[in-house]
Amino acid sequence: MPPVIHCVRHGQGFHNVGAGCYTLPDPHLTPLGEEQSMALRKTAFSDQSKLSLILASPLCRTLQSAYLMFQPALTAGGKCHPEIIAIPNAQETSDDPCDVGTDPTVLYGVVAEKKWPVDLSLVKDGWNVKALGTRYSPQSNAIAARARDARIFIRHKIRQLIEQGDADPQVVLVTHGGFLHYFIDDWEDSWLNPGTGWQNCEARSYVFKNDVVGDADVEARLTETMESRLGRGKISPMPAEAEQAVLFEQAMENWENQGLQRPDRIVPDLCAGVIA
Repeated sequence: MPPVIHCVRHGQGFHNVGAGCYTLPDPHLTPLGEEQSMALRKTAFSDQSKLSLILASPLCRTLQSAYLMFQPALTAGGKCHPEIIAIPNAQETSDDPCDVGTDPTVLYGVVAEKKWPVDLSLVKDGWNVKALGTRYSPQSNAIAARARDARIFIRHKIRQLIEQGDADPQVVLVTHGGFLHYFIDDWEDSWLNPGTGWQNCEARSYVFKNDVVGDADVEARLTETMESRLGRGKISPMPAEAEQAVLFEQAMENWENQGLQRPDRIVPDLCAGVIA
């Protein structure tokens, strides 16, 4: 079995309660979001013995979700790395306050207070700056670029795990509904919920399209496993690249119709926020 990447959307955050809540800065999970995270831990991830590495966006709701979902793997003393690695490239897409991360010095304090086992070494000053033209801009091309870099980072981590003797690497990425469509480059059903096709605490599984050890694919493309697709009622493989281009346009139109910003049409005079 090729190395597997389990992608998970965070539990319900306080910003998910209503559209007006997008102004909340870096919100935590609601009580329901905590329940959703624990439910996923008891169902889809009841056996965490095969997990090798837990990654998460450095936003509070994703770190909190990852801790609640994967505490057994993090504390079992097995093959899983004992800390959640926070990767800024996996943060959410928009520049709404709910999608802007906390300054590193403050975030370190939050993590310490909550006793979340998180490695914040990749979270540097500027990771929460979303001005146009910057790495974390809400513009579509910037999001796609950091999504590609996140895939390459994960591929590199998997290669390291293999070199260290892990014969069956399984990596988890806990991230956001909008970013996930860019990360997996799959736009199927991407407007079923506001700005995303993913439910809170939904999990899907992926493999790299090419052999992970010898892969020279500069995009490090992923594809959803058929087991994952069948588990959510999809009887055919993930749509091909040509179809994805059409689905992307449909996604942008539908997000706009939902009252959300189109990342592909952001210009300097139109810098509002976008999604969940």
